[in-house]
Amino acid sequence: MRYIVVTGGPLPEEAAEYIKRMSAEEDSVTIACDSGADILARHDIVPDMLVGDMDSISDEALGFMESHGVFTERYPVEKDWTDTEIAMGKADGDEIVLICPVAGRIDHVTANLQLAMKYRKDGGKITVTDGKTLCCPLSGEDSVDVSLTGFDKPVEVSLIPWNFDSEVTGVTTKGLYYPLENASLTAGTSFSFSNCPVDGADRIGVSIKSGMLLVTVTEAV
Repeated sequence: MRYIVVTGGPLPEEAAEYIKRMSAEEDSVTIACDSGADILARHDIVPDMLVGDMDSISDEALGFMESHGVFTERYPVEKDWTDTEIAMGKADGDEIVLICPVAGRIDHVTANLQLAMKYRKDGGKITVTDGKTLCCPLSGEDSVDVSLTGFDKPVEVSLIPWNFDSEVTGVTTKGLYYPLENASLTAGTSFSFSNCPVDGADRIGVSIKSGMLLVTVTEAV
């Protein structure tokens, strides 16, 4: 089962097309988190569930959800978890595609990426995207293969070590201009940032043997 969790915040319109494509696939469940319902309502996308304290959802989006009979779980504003964390808990180890801003409020962005990295460390499969940038957490002996066909512009690829207490070992890449073979990376250096695919590549791959690594693929400015 794949859970598509849509958060609030300044999502680019490209996110809507990504959500439509993913939610149309079989065995997909779409969950709106509070004002994450706004982009869904604007594009006439009906989620399977709405969760949150409803402190930021627009009246229009709330009306859209109610008119379509969307199952809603309302939580108090004063709580120990974010709406996103509550929604991710519904997945219970299944695959998650977390649709959230990767620019804007740094606390929200950092919190979401931390949640994603923890989910991967605990054994769940997860990707994070705003429709323009894709973030793939890796943990332990792990790998990711990313198709580039969904990007409208050339992309840049960064490998971001996530843990200052242990290095990332066995880093090997495929399809990147600056290749790595069984390399070790440590947090606090930009050595593995701003790489790019080789000419003509339609996929890139990254594998590691140990550690925690965030792979980001984003449209070049």
